[in-house]
Amino acid sequence: MIVDYQARKNEVLALADAVEVLIEDIKKSTTLSNGKEFIDLTGNVSTLLKDMRSKAERVKADRFTIIIAGESKSGKSTFINAYLGVELLPMDIKQCTSSIIEVKYGDKFSVKATYAGGHQEEIVGEDDAREFLKKNAALDDEYRDIPVPTINSEILVKSGLRSRAKGQDICIPEYEVKELLKSKEIQDANIYSLSDYNERIKNYINERKNQWKSIVTKIEVFFPFEDESLKGIEIIDSPGVCARGGVSEITSEYIEKADAIIFLKPISGQALESTPFNQFMKNSSVAKNKNALFLVLTRATSVTDSNLRRLEEEAHKQFNMLDTANILIVDSKAELYVKYLECVENIEEELCRLNEQGDLDDFVIKAYSETTGIFASKNILSFIDVLREKSRFNSVYNGLNTLGRKAHYLSLHSLLETIEKIYTKLSMDFKTNISLLETKVEDPTALSCKIGKTKKELEVIQNKMSKGVNQEAQHFTGLDGLIQCTAETLENDFKQTVNTIDADSDDAFDQLETASLKIVEEFQNITETLQEDVINRFDTTLTTLTDKKSISFEVLRPDFTEDIFKELFESTESKAHIDVYESGGTFKKTRTRSNYSRNKHFRIVKENILNRLETIKDDMMNILFRFVNSIQERYIDELKKNADKKKGELDKIMELKAEAKELIEMIKKLSEFTEKLEMAKSQVRTVKGGISKYVQ
Repeated sequence: MIVDYQARKNEVLALADAVEVLIEDIKKSTTLSNGKEFIDLTGNVSTLLKDMRSKAERVKADRFTIIIAGESKSGKSTFINAYLGVELLPMDIKQCTSSIIEVKYGDKFSVKATYAGGHQEEIVGEDDAREFLKKNAALDDEYRDIPVPTINSEILVKSGLRSRAKGQDICIPEYEVKELLKSKEIQDANIYSLSDYNERIKNYINERKNQWKSIVTKIEVFFPFEDESLKGIEIIDSPGVCARGGVSEITSEYIEKADAIIFLKPISGQALESTPFNQFMKNSSVAKNKNALFLVLTRATSVTDSNLRRLEEEAHKQFNMLDTANILIVDSKAELYVKYLECVENIEEELCRLNEQGDLDDFVIKAYSETTGIFASKNILSFIDVLREKSRFNSVYNGLNTLGRKAHYLSLHSLLETIEKIYTKLSMDFKTNISLLETKVEDPTALSCKIGKTKKELEVIQNKMSKGVNQEAQHFTGLDGLIQCTAETLENDFKQTVNTIDADSDDAFDQLETASLKIVEEFQNITETLQEDVINRFDTTLTTLTDKKSISFEVLRPDFTEDIFKELFESTESKAHIDVYESGGTFKKTRTRSNYSRNKHFRIVKENILNRLETIKDDMMNILFRFVNSIQERYIDELKKNADKKKGELDKIMELKAEAKELIEMIKKLSEFTEKLEMAKSQVRTVKGGISKYVQ
């Protein structure tokens, strides 16, 4: 299988490299003459490419990530040390992990710490690294019974970052602490029913709030493992879950990306209660990765062999949501003894030394006496075999190795799925672009006809601007224009009307008044009518305004009414007298007397009205001349807009004609690439089909 995996791995990585080559080829081939990329690959498949590259690096490294979760004091650190065969993490039974710890291969033993304040610290050298881990990888005894990781992340770190963003010292609202204390997760974590539980949490917050920046949020441990099989493995030691199996947001993120999830639970000291583990499985990240989940019951040497068998049967029933192969019972300390004593030259001397120091566990003494003492029936080498049997770690190695190889094939399968998505996305985009281009690209001959037609339309608009507007204006404002002709006609008609009035008739002045008021009204009406005529004629001959509501119509307001006529009549009456002479005879003197003349009065009033009418006529003409000039400017602006729009159309058509050849060539290239993409996708599917049998 190893040979087969290496061949498959190389084949899949070659397919990933082929994507990169094809992408570069597409970029070069689809770049337009103006330097712009026709296909925006950055926007289209950038996320998929990033995902593909990340997965390819993972495949190259043969990385296998194991996250260790479990209740507090479940022996996570001891399990990790036993699996790695090196005592890297503190294993004091009174302590538990206080932050995320990542253990991975490195050229030298070193530690990198990330703090809540954002700064990092690197500790190099075995002594300093171990000392740092001893101080920072576990909780202080004083606070080992409260959920420190949750308090750190939910209260201290969040409040600290929020206050720093505001430029203030840390401020923790009292209501947030109250809500934390009332939360189910915090209350469930009080597994010892401590009476001062809430006070301990408050004291911890008060003591540590000003040092929030120094809270270690992540520790990366690098170690030069000699075992080649460990070089691609990353182990994540997570903070302990609460009594009900809840996990933090950070732990959930690691679980989602893990290849294997190991939940540790002591087999001794408490009943095989399933609530915490069941709750842990309900976490969405765990649910997504359920097939990679192992339940590992620790401290197997703390119970007798008969009880161990009974507990194993009980565990299979209790945790029946898992395959029995994924429920393991181990003893991490026994495995540590195995790996340590295998490297010791004189095992007996070393056991005696450990016993004198009080560091030797009873199960080791018992195993040694069974193999070398009075009960012995085997040689000294079988002592290690007994310890190995007690550790039961072969089940862990076998389970993880099987899962690891499956995980590697899953990585290949996942990488192929991303490659297939890239090809599918590009192929769909290319087909869409081909359809769009086919609707855009027109026959060069048809484009030439469009250009000719648009040029003529532009010439018509330009002629209207240079000649047409003036011609239409002259129609109204010229010497023989409609405005002057209409005004003179009205005036002449009025003169003709009043000239026919008999000045000596009794109703002469009534007729004159009626005719005068009528002509004034006609001048007013014709002013409005001619303004409408101007708009209609310009619309018909030139172009229609897009916004007629903004046109201002001017109203003629002549100062002539019945009252004014009466006033005029009365004010001129005194001037309507004529002198009459009587010649003297022999006995008479010659004398003069003044008599009122209706005829003269009529003439005076008529002349006055004609003069007023002349003014009204001039006002009307001025109003209309101004209106025509204003409208003339408006229509010139409108024609300019139309001309600019038509020029834009012409430029666009000209550009289309210039690009037509390039776009036709682009259609050809995209069609060729579409065929290549479909062929490449078919190849990916074939390889993926061959790998599927390993991941089912």
